[in-house]
Amino acid sequence: MTDDFLQEFNQSLLTGFVDKDANSEVLFQPKLLVNSKNPKKKVLTSILKEFNNCESFKISVAFVTTGGVATIINTLQALEEKNIQGEVLVSQYLNFTQPEALERLLQFKNIDLRIATKNSSHSKGYIFKTSKYYNLIIGSSNLTQSALASNKEWNLQVSALKTSDIADKVISEFNKDFEVSTKVTHEYILAYRDIYSKQRLLSKSVIPIQSELNLEPNQMQSEALDNLKKIRKSNKDKALIISATGTGKTYLAAFDVKQFAPKKILFVVHRLNIAKTAMSTFQKVFGPSKKMGLFLWKFCDGKIIDRFGPDGISSFIKKCSIKANKFQSGFIYQYAFIMLLGF
Repeated sequence: MTDDFLQEFNQSLLTGFVDKDANSEVLFQPKLLVNSKNPKKKVLTSILKEFNNCESFKISVAFVTTGGVATIINTLQALEEKNIQGEVLVSQYLNFTQPEALERLLQFKNIDLRIATKNSSHSKGYIFKTSKYYNLIIGSSNLTQSALASNKEWNLQVSALKTSDIADKVISEFNKDFEVSTKVTHEYILAYRDIYSKQRLLSKSVIPIQSELNLEPNQMQSEALDNLKKIRKSNKDKALIISATGTGKTYLAAFDVKQFAPKKILFVVHRLNIAKTAMSTFQKVFGPSKKMGLFLWKFCDGKIIDRFGPDGISSFIKKCSIKANKFQSGFIYQYAFIMLLGF
């Protein structure tokens, strides 16, 4: 480590903690990471940047959701290809972490995934190791889409040399928690899913659906929305979106409906449970401003799919898509979204 590097590093500490008017390298200055619309800022932007520059990473959060994983899934795939190793510690606190989110993290061979089950772990920290120093992000953001992109959050990012006291203490604390945690396996997720489902049923009896009007599209969704705008401007009325599991295709549909602003929409899926989940997603995006409902599920889901099995259902959905397309004249429906899943 050169004297010039140490001088730049020390000068950045002077700017961040002693004198804000002192000139120094911005890279090493401590930063407050927040989500803000004006000026536009996201905690996610800083975390993605650190992922792309790190040699390894450690994450300790209380809650993980599929939306949170979706915001970083493309980056995680790139890290896996580069064999960048990571350790992720989540918590079973309040049984809020989603089983589907654990499944999506478990698919990465470069990530050692653990869950704290014996205490009320509520930490939120992201540790990124580079060749010369650590970048530590510690604050209030869980690994959820809202926490990384829209919620009011405070996170402090500091750089620390590998020989520093703060780096040693943070990493030691992480390692201590990581060692006594439970390794996440498919068997664990199966057992936890039952606990999670029972907790959700209990919560739904006392907690109303909350609107998340401040939800914003992730990187994949933003690119897709821009492309859909271009397609419509070119007077085309059909588009096909192909995206990996967990990237947020249902949220994408809701965001696209919101930007297109039709009077009515038709959202077609092949099972009632998927329709209910999709409607919940749309409610989070639109809140109480739109009326939503389910129809044809007793006939299609119960009498056709459950009666005849999966054979021929793809053909049935395709026919529904063709029929729905005929209604896209604006006379009955201005927008139809067909989702094919599970085939």
